[in-house]
Amino acid sequence: MPSHAFVDESIRNGYLMSAAVIAAGDLAPARGKLRELCKPGQRRLHMKDENDSRRREILSTLAGLGLQIHHLYRAPVSGRPIRSSRDDCLRALIPALLALDVDRLVVESCGQDHRDNQIIGPLADRLAARGRFAWLHLAPAADPLLWTADAAAWAYGKGGDWRRRVEGIVAQVTDLP
Repeated sequence: MPSHAFVDESIRNGYLMSAAVIAAGDLAPARGKLRELCKPGQRRLHMKDENDSRRREILSTLAGLGLQIHHLYRAPVSGRPIRSSRDDCLRALIPALLALDVDRLVVESCGQDHRDNQIIGPLADRLAARGRFAWLHLAPAADPLLWTADAAAWAYGKGGDWRRRVEGIVAQVTDLP
């Protein structure tokens, strides 16, 4: 069954890119559960803006969705531009997503969209994926499934009990040189 992937990042002890891969049939129920977590007037969830109680609630909800969905890519940032780390993560991520039958990638828009497209487009062409693999950038409030990638990256990067809380939904962690 085709899947969609939702990507966000965190920078803590290196660059961490999180991809939430979700089967197309599970998208609507997962979005609904996540929207229920928003407080009145809140447009999106963002782990750095939440208190610890809310963070636990968000992570429990993610775990309760019953999906082992997150693929994390870590790249060093020491002595090099963060953009280089992001590029490396995208280069590793795209072939992995294609192997998982992902046909749509949604990346959280963060002012780097044009450069991301310069990495993703040629990869899709080289892997003969153009036409069966689409990607776009969206604002964080535009799709609640972007929040899952944010939550997983934040918790994994924070470590300790926070990392333990996402172990059940993290399918893979790949360390890049």
